Amino acid sequence: MVLDWSPLRKLIAECSDILVLTHMRPDGDAVGSCVALALLLQEMGCRVKIGLDGPCPANLQFLQPQDFISSVSELVVAEASGIVVVDTGTWNQVGTAAPILRTPGRKIVVIDHHRTQDDLGGDRILDVTAEAAAVLVARFYGAVERVPSPDAATALFVGLASDTGWFRHPNCVSTSFEMAARLMRAGANPSAIHEKLYSGESLARQRVKGHILSTMKVLADGRVGVFKVLQSDLARMGANAEEALGGMVDLPRQVAGVRVAVALYEHSDGGTRASLRSDGTVDVATICATHGGGGHRPAAGCTLSVSPDRAEEILMADLVSVLDQDARVTR
Repeated sequence: MVLDWSPLRKLIAECSDILVLTHMRPDGDAVGSCVALALLLQEMGCRVKIGLDGPCPANLQFLQPQDFISSVSELVVAEASGIVVVDTGTWNQVGTAAPILRTPGRKIVVIDHHRTQDDLGGDRILDVTAEAAAVLVARFYGAVERVPSPDAATALFVGLASDTGWFRHPNCVSTSFEMAARLMRAGANPSAIHEKLYSGESLARQRVKGHILSTMKVLADGRVGVFKVLQSDLARMGANAEEALGGMVDLPRQVAGVRVAVALYEHSDGGTRASLRSDGTVDVATICATHGGGGHRPAAGCTLSVSPDRAEEILMADLVSVLDQDARVTR
């Protein structure tokens, strides 16, 4: 897909101070894409800050070669006349950055690969066929004829690997490996990256994983795996939610026969955050969209203003309906 980069080029030309934002609970693609874009914008003469909704996850902090990642609440953003939003295009995902985006007079460009989109008040560069936001940022490097530095190549590799499940998910295509090869030639070291991302996990995270494995349920005739993590569980295990829960949603999919994994996390202020993963045959983005969320066909999420038990009932009803209809069609 050919993308029109003129809105981003125009923003760079008109704004010397740029703020890069992403979604709440940032993952490897969000942070990696932001870092790689920020490094390129600096090369092009801009002053750049990255604003996250909360602290940078501990296992991703190695990505910032400079100290330009801050919590949105800590930023002084009055001078940032340009804003680039990466890896999301919805109000319910920008979190504490929403007031910044609603400030009049800011030039805004969204770079995203998710189907679910709102009007954030600016231009949008969108490719829903891209396997990661990092793919789009890498294309912009090509559009401006720049080669990623080793730091930028590492950040882009993290984004690509994270959103393709280290090249295991259905969204991984031949060009994913071609991009990975280019990034390796530019200085990315997959072995070292994997070590930094996944080794040295805290004892609390290991305890959370054990809790999930021991309490997980397999429902809908073995087609759906569900687990719940409550605030009381985190307190008992001495775990921080953002650090301990990342990536856990994939655990049920390791059970034979499970087509959809459902992870339900109790919010500290009430309600339930749901993350869904499928084998690609079930469109979980459509299900999450009916509850105000979104994402991709095999990976999506939403927040429900009910308890985890009630959220399980609601989502299971949706999933069983879809799975049973699929079973009838394939008979």
